[in-house]
Amino acid sequence: MGSRSIKKRLGNTGGALRCSIPGCRNPTMRAAGLGLAAFHCRKHIEAKARHGSHWHGTYSAAELKPYLVAATSYVRLRAESDRFIKRALTDVALLLEEAGPTEIATRLKGMSAAKRSRIALARLRVARIKPERFVAIVLAVTALIEEDPGSHRTKEFRTVQIAKALHRLASGTHKVWEIEDHDGRKRRTELHAFPRSSGPVLRLIGKAIEQPCEWVADKHLAAILALKVKRYGPHPALRALNRG
Repeated sequence: MGSRSIKKRLGNTGGALRCSIPGCRNPTMRAAGLGLAAFHCRKHIEAKARHGSHWHGTYSAAELKPYLVAATSYVRLRAESDRFIKRALTDVALLLEEAGPTEIATRLKGMSAAKRSRIALARLRVARIKPERFVAIVLAVTALIEEDPGSHRTKEFRTVQIAKALHRLASGTHKVWEIEDHDGRKRRTELHAFPRSSGPVLRLIGKAIEQPCEWVADKHLAAILALKVKRYGPHPALRALNRG
C-alpha cells in the first residue's frame, strides 16, 4: 500500500472521536491523525497487540496455576488411553521437531513473524518442554477464560494468552561469561535478551499449538474444570458473586 493510499484513508472522517473503551477519554488514532484505528486510541491498540484484548490484561502465572495443575494431571493420566490427547501430543511433538533451528534473541530483528514464531517454538524444544505441557497450557488457558466471569471470550484473546503462557517458559537468550581485566582479575558478565512479546508472532505461536488441541478441549474441558473446582474451588470472582 502506497503512502498516498494511507494518507487518503487517514483523511477519512469516519469513526469515533474518542476511544470506545469505557472510561477512556483519549482520541482514537484516526481522530488524532496517528493511524487508521477508528474506534480505539493508541494505548488500547497497543494493549491488544500485547494481550489479545483492548481492555483485558494477560493472566499471571499465579492466576493460571490451579488450572494448569489440574490440566497437567488430567493429561498425564490419559496420555496413552485417550485417542484425542494421544494425537494432540503426537502432533505437538512433530510441530516442535519441524520448527527448525533456534536463534539468539538479539538477532531476531528484521525477521518475518512466521520465522520468529518458528524460532520461539524451537527454543521451547531446546528447553526440553514436553508436549504434555503444551497441551496442558491450552486446556488451562481455555478453562480459566471459561470460568472467569470477567474474561474476554474471543478466540484471539485465548490464542494470545496461550502464546504468552508458553513464552514465559523459554522466551529469551541468557549467557554468562568471565572477562579477565589487565590486572588478571576476573569479572562475571551476563547477557539477558528477550524477544518482543507482542504482535503477529504471538498469534502464530498460539494458533500453531492451539490447533492440534482443539478436539481435546472440546471433549475434556468440562471434566478439567470440574477437577480444578474440586481441588481449588471456584474462580475468586465467582466466590465473590456467591457471597454477594
